[in-house]
Amino acid sequence: MKKVSLLILISLLFFYSQGQKRSVDYKTSFTGFVANQKTLPFWAINNKHGLIPNGNGALLEVGLFSDFTNRHKIQFAYGISAAGFLSRPDNNVILDQLYASARWRNLRLDLGMIHPKEEYNGISSTNGNFIRSGNSRTFPGYNLNSDYMKVPCTQGVLSIKFNWADYMMIDDRYVEDTRLHNKSAFLKIKPHQRWEIIVGLEHWAQWAGTSPDRGKQPSSFKDYIRIICAKEGGTGASVSDSINALGNHLGREHLAINYLADNYILSFYHDIPFEDGSGTDFRSFPDGTYCFYYGSKKKDLWITDVIYEFYYTKYQSGSRHDRPATPEEMEKQDPNSHFYGRKVLGGCDNYFNNGEYRSGWTLYERVIGSPFMTPGLSGGTTRIINNRVIAHHIGMKGMAWQTTPYKLMLSYSRNYGTYGNPMKKNQFSGALEVTLPFKNLPFAVETGIYGDLGDLFKDNFGFTIKLSRKGKLIKQVYLPKNLQSEQKDLHKNKTSPKRITRITGNLPKIR
Repeated sequence: MKKVSLLILISLLFFYSQGQKRSVDYKTSFTGFVANQKTLPFWAINNKHGLIPNGNGALLEVGLFSDFTNRHKIQFAYGISAAGFLSRPDNNVILDQLYASARWRNLRLDLGMIHPKEEYNGISSTNGNFIRSGNSRTFPGYNLNSDYMKVPCTQGVLSIKFNWADYMMIDDRYVEDTRLHNKSAFLKIKPHQRWEIIVGLEHWAQWAGTSPDRGKQPSSFKDYIRIICAKEGGTGASVSDSINALGNHLGREHLAINYLADNYILSFYHDIPFEDGSGTDFRSFPDGTYCFYYGSKKKDLWITDVIYEFYYTKYQSGSRHDRPATPEEMEKQDPNSHFYGRKVLGGCDNYFNNGEYRSGWTLYERVIGSPFMTPGLSGGTTRIINNRVIAHHIGMKGMAWQTTPYKLMLSYSRNYGTYGNPMKKNQFSGALEVTLPFKNLPFAVETGIYGDLGDLFKDNFGFTIKLSRKGKLIKQVYLPKNLQSEQKDLHKNKTSPKRITRITGNLPKIR
């Protein structure tokens, strides 16, 4: 961890030195939140990057950011943000983002901790990704990724993008110092300028670390290759990892169809989660996320964005997949086993949970993926206690009276727990967030009203108010290309006052 932190610090110092002649943006906000229960309603804390504590209080956020410019072939960006919990006994201060990025053509390298990119204008319950939604805090590491790159000899019909990343999970979890590997590949098919079809596969794996009951887990380079290829463990692996794949593997298969009109976009996407081989070959059907989205390019309408998402994760490859065992298979079986005479193929996928990495797909007690997968304490360890869910979600965004931005979130779910610990609870959660049209104030004022009604969470009502301000800490003037040569003449040659006035008079406004 010390090596990772040192690498991040050195990288940031380098990019900061490179960016002294760049614009630097600042963001700051103060948020107060209160509810009639000791905890906050569902949408008051979820999809907030894990920053909002689950209780009454206040939060102060500050951040500095410098984005990419187009002045050089290799471009740099960096950012840092932190948050502090106020009106709480612990008064925790946490580091939210700390990153440095480099971009060359279609390739980008991110170092440190950075939020995932916002999708669907912030109204999706999973940010368009069932596995990593932006619900939890960030983790440190590197991510080499690309934009879509056209495949040669296809006349722009085919394009691909990818990512390759490794992280550390630095929270207090069952297996300390868990490492995290991630990779993905997506293919875009564009048969017409208005239509595009996207198919892709994303893979995540938790591995290495130190377990309290099994000690240090396999962490060699050979083990890393096994993690990449999802192969069974070697020497030092547990019995489970020796039979199955080393580590905890999960991911999603993705399909999207987009229609690109002049003034709007229509989109459908389907995320299929998987935990093992039975999920990758579609034995988990109909599990997944089904989404329909409309987004207008005109942002002054009453309704600019609408999304409907349907979730079904109740099947999970079934309670058990098996078949009659062959005579050869029966010879290797224990006659006293419950499954004697049967060949177990899969089932009970138990999304976001794992027997070895018992903290599962959580970070700082928040689920990393879809917030409908409910975390809770089990045996003194935070894990997912509810992953068999049928849910409906509606999100809406717009501009009321062309002056007041708003966001509406409505969700209804039926929750069945897990195969091992079933339940049956219904839940409704809603949120309305509004930016008030106060133009004469030096800060923006945002309010939120949230509510829960059902059996999964206590009936609850909450309110938030947020005061925020953003702007430029350092402003930089950029000359147009046609004036750059004239600027050089000012430094090399004597230029008349009239000439100087003419040049500076054509300069753009400070931005």
